[in-house]
Parts: sequence; C-alpha cells; structure tokens
Amino acid sequence: MFSKSIKNKLSEHFSTPVRYKHMQGHAERIIEQTRYSIVGNLIHDLLEDGVVNSYDITAKDGKTVTLYCSRKLDKLNPYAIAQAMFPKEYFCNLSSIYYHSLTNQVPKAIYICYEKKPAKRKKVNTVNNNELRRAFIKPHRHTKHVYTLNNYKVIVVERRARISGSGVVESHPPSTLLPNTSRVTCIERSLIDAVVSPQYNGGIVSVYTYFRNARGMLNMARLIKIYRQLDFVYPYSQSIGFLLDRADMSKHASVIYKNFPPERSFYVDHDAKTSWVYDEKWKLYYPAGLVNED
Repeated sequence: MFSKSIKNKLSEHFSTPVRYKHMQGHAERIIEQTRYSIVGNLIHDLLEDGVVNSYDITAKDGKTVTLYCSRKLDKLNPYAIAQAMFPKEYFCNLSSIYYHSLTNQVPKAIYICYEKKPAKRKKVNTVNNNELRRAFIKPHRHTKHVYTLNNYKVIVVERRARISGSGVVESHPPSTLLPNTSRVTCIERSLIDAVVSPQYNGGIVSVYTYFRNARGMLNMARLIKIYRQLDFVYPYSQSIGFLLDRADMSKHASVIYKNFPPERSFYVDHDAKTSWVYDEKWKLYYPAGLVNED
C-alpha cells in the first residue's frame, strides 16, 4: 500500500501518540503530499497497513481512551502518553511535587487533573464544627478513574473549579520528566493541593516534608491569590499555616494567619482520631509525630 520510504516518512510524522481528533489534524497537514484527497481514507490505510497503530487504554471504572501512534507505547515516556490521553488537562499532585523537586521519590503514578464547573454548595466558612468532624473522621475517597500504563498508573483526579486553571503553568526544559509546554501546577498550587488531598501526594507525613523542602521557594502573594481563587468550603488555610510554621517558615505562616485567622477547629487529614494532638494557635488536630515538636 505504501512504499518503504513513504512508510518511514509517515511513521516519523505520526510518532507522537495522539487521540483521533489530533490524528486527523496531523493527516490534514500532509495529505497534499500524498495521493489522497480525503483524510478519512488516508487514516484508514495508515491503520490498515500498520503504519499507525491504535491502542485502547481502559480505566478501572470502564472508561476507555484510544491513542494512535506509529511507535509502541511501551517505548515512550509515560508522561507524554498521559498528556496525549488528556491533552486539555494538567499534571498535578505527586507528579507536580516531583517536577518541583520537593521529593526525591520517583513516583510510579502519574496524576492528571480534570476540571469541572462547581456545583451549588455551601458558602465558604459556613461549615460548623460538627459538620467538619463528621467529614474528617471518614477516610479519604479515592478515584477509580485509573489507567494502567506499562509499569505506571495514570490517575485522573476530578476537581470543581470556579476559576479554571488557577495556579497552572507551562513546564519548561530542562525537565526530563514532563513534555515541553505541558501544563502543570506551580509550586504554590502543588502544596495547596497536597494539603487538600494528601492521599494523592504520598500521605500527610510526606506533605510535611514537601513544605520543609519548599523553604526559600514560595511566593506568598501568589499562594494567597490561588487559595482565594480555589474558594474552599473547608478551612485548609489552617493546615497550610500550621505546616509552614512547623517547617520553619514562620514569616510565611504569619501571612496566612493574617489573611485567614482560624475560626473553628479543623483537621490536618481525614480519618481523624481522638488521640490526635491539638494546636491552639491554628485550632488544628494532627497525629502525634507528624511534625518536629522542637
């Protein structure tokens, strides 16, 4: 169907994994250089002749993503594959934490954030103490939107956002982890997300370590701006201020305290226990041994 030399050129052109819509765009850019006049016919023959292969990737919840590529997926950077699976979304949680060098542990899970418009909910800071306690004595929820990809898992986290893409930036070289110009949460947003969802960030003990590793790297004006835009119902600012304090960033913590003075008791994590220690300044319960008590 295609000569060997043409096959090689086409294989190079389609060497990046893409969804079908983007494959159509790639085909449209080269169709004038071929004998074809209809994009669908060109794509059909590319698949028929094995120049391009299709790969179905199915999640635990049954959702399937199909990618098209001339190369085998197990030979490619899994982060590039994840970006191809969700080209409009952005890297978050532990993927961002690792990207910003806040941990040396190489994660085997890739986290992607899928944003939805917020549903109607309670106004910020209107949740009473009993509601907070009922919510935080329960364990964390875990998404089932998880794909297995070679030796990695691609975990898609759904978030509702009043302002889309708050605290999201483009990745830049010399990163060997993320594809160039892919989208990723900035360091301030990454730490906020880690406090909100420690189950997707290695656990609350690891989150404390990330704060310690972030010393000298934070822009508090940006952090405050992003936090306000995220418009949380629960007072995660208390956890953020507490962790900043215990990570020897008292000046940063005082900025949080000034902007978001604690009003009610809160919990640093879910699955809260009666044995947890209480910090009077931040009105926060936390597990003993979590932070340096010196």
